[in-house]
Amino acid sequence: MHFHLPKPLHGWREFAGEVGIIVVGVLIALGAEQVVVAYQTRADVRAFRETINHEIGLNLFMYDVRARQFGCETQRVRALGRWLDQARSGAPVPPIDPRSPIIITPYRSAWDNRNAEVFNHLPSRIREKYAEFYDELNNNWSIMTSEQQDWGRLASYSEEGPITLADRRTIHPIVGRIASDNLVLASNLQFSRDIADVLNVKAVAPDNTPGDLLSRTARCATIIGR
Repeated sequence: MHFHLPKPLHGWREFAGEVGIIVVGVLIALGAEQVVVAYQTRADVRAFRETINHEIGLNLFMYDVRARQFGCETQRVRALGRWLDQARSGAPVPPIDPRSPIIITPYRSAWDNRNAEVFNHLPSRIREKYAEFYDELNNNWSIMTSEQQDWGRLASYSEEGPITLADRRTIHPIVGRIASDNLVLASNLQFSRDIADVLNVKAVAPDNTPGDLLSRTARCATIIGR
């Protein structure tokens, strides 16, 4: 029994040529698609970095606002120490004004809503620095909110009167935490600025920043008396 393969209409040579043209066309199409995808990926990465860098710049401004108050915070803590020493006599002491430092809520919507695929196309060193900055942001914001809460715990001593031993035992650790938080933030915020320097990001003031905000942070309110 003999089997006969069907022959192309115009011969095998022409058929092979036509198949070759089709294959080349498919390869060109695939190559063009890859070029488009690569171009779009680069555009997405560039847009992501512009957005996240702007957000980091806003957070650097937030840090600058708090950093302007480090010296004032130190003065107020020392004044609280003298006030507690005065209270040991049992005589009435003047009221205190337990005003906490001015702070701005951090910005993080761009980071929290980042596209994982786009993020993974960044150089590994850049990914690491972005992650470090936002890890630091979480920690620093936790310290700032704790600091605010501790100042609030001193509100009950904003009236003139004697301070008991029990009161002093309550106040001392609060003042100690406030002093510690101020020192830790001074170190941490500089570390965050160093990360931003690697990313070549500078502080950016939010559009809705009150015009007198920075001048308000420069004023150090007296904590003893009214």
